[in-house]
Amino acid sequence: DASIIAFIAVQTAATSSNANVIDEPTLSAIHGLTYNSTNVADYQAAIASENTIADLSALQGLIDSVDASLIAFAAVQSAASSSNALNIDAPTLSAIRGLTHNSANLTDYQNAIASESAIADVAALQSVIDSVDASITAFATVQAAATSSNALNIDAPTLSSIRSLTYNSANITDYQGAIASESAIADV
Repeated sequence: DASIIAFIAVQTAATSSNANVIDEPTLSAIHGLTYNSTNVADYQAAIASENTIADLSALQGLIDSVDASLIAFAAVQSAASSSNALNIDAPTLSAIRGLTHNSANLTDYQNAIASESAIADVAALQSVIDSVDASITAFATVQAAATSSNALNIDAPTLSSIRSLTYNSANITDYQGAIASESAIADV
């Protein structure tokens, strides 16, 4: 039966990590599978990244996750181009395949996404997310230095990791003294 042959082709594509032969006619031959024909290239990449696809339910789950990922990423791109990321939430980011993030940093991610004029692909979004995470970590280091009155570990790489912070690396020693003299630092 054509449906079984098409599904075996998908399984073979997954185990061989090569889904270039999976096309719209192959997917349409699989009885019970729903998909969006404009997303075939994205399905190919997802199928190739799988070790196995056990059954139709697993394939449908994969297809659905690709579709959800594309919709979520389009929402992020729209948020960047409109400079308004308030509608970007943790489920939206979690739906994007291959993206890692910390939901505790959502507000900071929203601000960073809104500050971008465009986000070309998931790798570019991951770079934004990673820079936010690094910024939060670096700022926590500065806050701890202020609280402990010991800023000797504050250096140019720490300060350069803090988003929206401008500084002069020639003044690091002065910054260390100023940070150590503060009892707390609330924000950038």
